Amino acid sequence: MTPLLPSVEPPPTLFKDLLVEPEESRSILRPQRDERYGFGFALSPYRGCSHGCRYCYVREYPNALHRPEDWGGWVAPKLNAPELLWSQRHRLHEQRVFMASATDPYQPLERQYRLSRRCLEVLLLCPTTEVIVHTRSPLVLQDLDLLKAFGDRLTVGLSIPTDDDTVRQTVEPRAPAIPSRWAAAERLASAGIPVTIGVAPLLAVHDPQAFARRARASGATGAWVGRLRLLNQDPFYKLLADYGWLKVLDPDYAEEIRTAFQAAFPARRRIREAKAAPVLPPAVAMPSQPGLFDRVG
Repeated sequence: MTPLLPSVEPPPTLFKDLLVEPEESRSILRPQRDERYGFGFALSPYRGCSHGCRYCYVREYPNALHRPEDWGGWVAPKLNAPELLWSQRHRLHEQRVFMASATDPYQPLERQYRLSRRCLEVLLLCPTTEVIVHTRSPLVLQDLDLLKAFGDRLTVGLSIPTDDDTVRQTVEPRAPAIPSRWAAAERLASAGIPVTIGVAPLLAVHDPQAFARRARASGATGAWVGRLRLLNQDPFYKLLADYGWLKVLDPDYAEEIRTAFQAAFPARRRIREAKAAPVLPPAVAMPSQPGLFDRVG
């Protein structure tokens, strides 16, 4: 059972070269509305993310003393997240909760802090609330029994933006390897937990058809394709150019991947694709990175 006693905020510490800054948060539920899923709230038990994906739009969010280039080097666990969630549970009647929108709920610190698990324990006690857990990490398997307890109220989305782990090593160097994500999807699906593969943000893919078939073979019930969007004068543009991956910004390329997944999941009317703004050179002001819940076309 989730303890409801107030937490004591310890000072910042270093954890394997990661600056950990535990904090007491003032809020935990962020209202969201999405025409795809009808989310009621986004829930992030951590601020910051040690996966440090080089394309992440959250790196430009205002984060106290941290610069965008520091992204991935610090995390602030919200020590009172479960208590806050418990106090706000009345807002969750017949709502959906997405965990998490601006961090990975199963980044490595979850082994120590267990904030995502404790929040899930609270959500389990909200019988009319649906939950979507979104992660890149097989660490989600440590809570397999708890996830199963939700029945059909919970779905796990696994982000697998490429079929090539050498691409992942370049753009997501601190995130779990692609094969470990496939293994997690298979284990979740075999346990009866609905799994969705998020090809988001879409990165370089070696074999679209084989990629889509692999997703289907994992036991996933669906998939969606979310195109990459750059920040204003984003240095990630140069990385894409240096590696010859600028095709990921081409709408026709995204359509090719979407079509491959549509063929692999014939029971579904379509594979969802996040809308994207026109690609502009990095020196030109570009639209801000949209939220994870932008309307899907």
